[in-house]
Amino acid sequence: MELERDIQIVIVAHLDDDQCIESINTKLNIQKLRFNDELKKIPELYSTDDNVDDSEYVNGLQMKCRFIKSNHMTTFIREEDRLIEITEPTINQSHIDVYKHYPIRSFDLYIVSARLNHKSLYVNDWWTIFKTLIISSNNDSNEKQIQQLCAPAFNIPLPKQLAYQSSCLIKFYEMFKSTLFSIIKQSTTSSSSLLSTISHIRPAIQLSYRPEILGWFDRRIANHKRLKKLLDNNCICLVACGTKKTSFQYDFSLIEFHIISQFNASEWQLHTLVKRFTMKHLRCPLDNSFLRTSVLWICEIHDLENYHHIFEVWISFMRDVCRKRSLSHYFLENYNIYEEHSNLIDIINTIDYTNIDLFIEKLEENFIFPYVHQYNDRMKNLIAYFESQPVLALKMKIIYNVTVKSQFPNADCSLNEMCSILCHLSFLEDNDKENIINFWYQQWKPLFIDFNRDDIVIRPQSSSSINYRPDQLAQQMTASVFKLIQMDLIQMINIIKPKLE
Repeated sequence: MELERDIQIVIVAHLDDDQCIESINTKLNIQKLRFNDELKKIPELYSTDDNVDDSEYVNGLQMKCRFIKSNHMTTFIREEDRLIEITEPTINQSHIDVYKHYPIRSFDLYIVSARLNHKSLYVNDWWTIFKTLIISSNNDSNEKQIQQLCAPAFNIPLPKQLAYQSSCLIKFYEMFKSTLFSIIKQSTTSSSSLLSTISHIRPAIQLSYRPEILGWFDRRIANHKRLKKLLDNNCICLVACGTKKTSFQYDFSLIEFHIISQFNASEWQLHTLVKRFTMKHLRCPLDNSFLRTSVLWICEIHDLENYHHIFEVWISFMRDVCRKRSLSHYFLENYNIYEEHSNLIDIINTIDYTNIDLFIEKLEENFIFPYVHQYNDRMKNLIAYFESQPVLALKMKIIYNVTVKSQFPNADCSLNEMCSILCHLSFLEDNDKENIINFWYQQWKPLFIDFNRDDIVIRPQSSSSINYRPDQLAQQMTASVFKLIQMDLIQMINIIKPKLE
């Protein structure tokens, strides 16, 4: 299974002015970069062994090939306990794909070794290390729960209530997972590698000045209350992509990041709702540039804090975009970035403003998680199967009422909820074509649910805070494992440990 992709910009050089840049096609944002003395000092860009005939302009493809072998890649390939694959750079893509395949079978050894190798750490030391995970993450309720589920990896036991709830979900899952896997094997001819993450590593040349290409954007934001601060922020880059080896394009990812990081509560809510809309209704990456641009435009044009229904503003905007088949690039003048998305027009045209609250409520039920498209496919097949087997579905519901409902005040005991639990937990067990690896019962339960310490008592959550559904906890359990296995836990402890001594 491939998780949602991550995009990272790596700066390999800086330009102090535009003397080296030659515009080839302004409309298509294509440039060439002529060497100067400073650029020739950058090993990723220039070598004395380069072909003399090609040495007048920076070779973007060659830059990406050298980048792979440079020290810049150390950050992305230093983990020794996982398989790492790097794709060959191409002319037309600005990024290099780095795949990491995480060994779920050795997850228990990974956690145990972290505990045993640091026996000398005191309770407060473990708590200090655990807090670094909390500080570095968002503080929404879903993320807080995922963080809490990570606690045993830091030698801190789960709260009893959370352990009981997790245990009953695993018990229910173990009873019915064979049904799910038989359906998966029938409906798919091949299985992708489980827990494979993909990072788009984008080597870039950052501009230390304000390029003329931003003139249209700068004039728009000059008097904007929030955005005018960006006039002092030079974070535009050149990245290598196009039809030729020497083609470069302006990249606006960093300035987009700065804009989004300054969103107020209403703007951030819209940003999240659009992602949830994408997750539920469209089969495209959650960070789709077309949809992200629509949010940027709305947040510039409208003061969303003055609107009761902020999502209604986006729907109205997108109806106009789809009718005109036009959406202007956020930074470049006279540049249409409109994209066709299957079902987009039909969905937004069927949304009735009189019941938009219900539509938003349905969106908010869906957490954003990195395997959403695979999950949706699996849910569709599983629900269809149980609807065709009413006797089995009734048996499952009776067992569910006994094993799960008593632990969750908000359980609705619907077929959708039961299937959702099975699907979420299944994503950590189906990487073997012949055998189910029994991750939850053989690895996670002994190390997380059954793990206790005599010197620590975790305060239970108040009953009012237990407002999540069983399927939400199942998603959070899976997400916590993803979080743990993607971080280099042992290295994280080794970095912080000296500060505790």
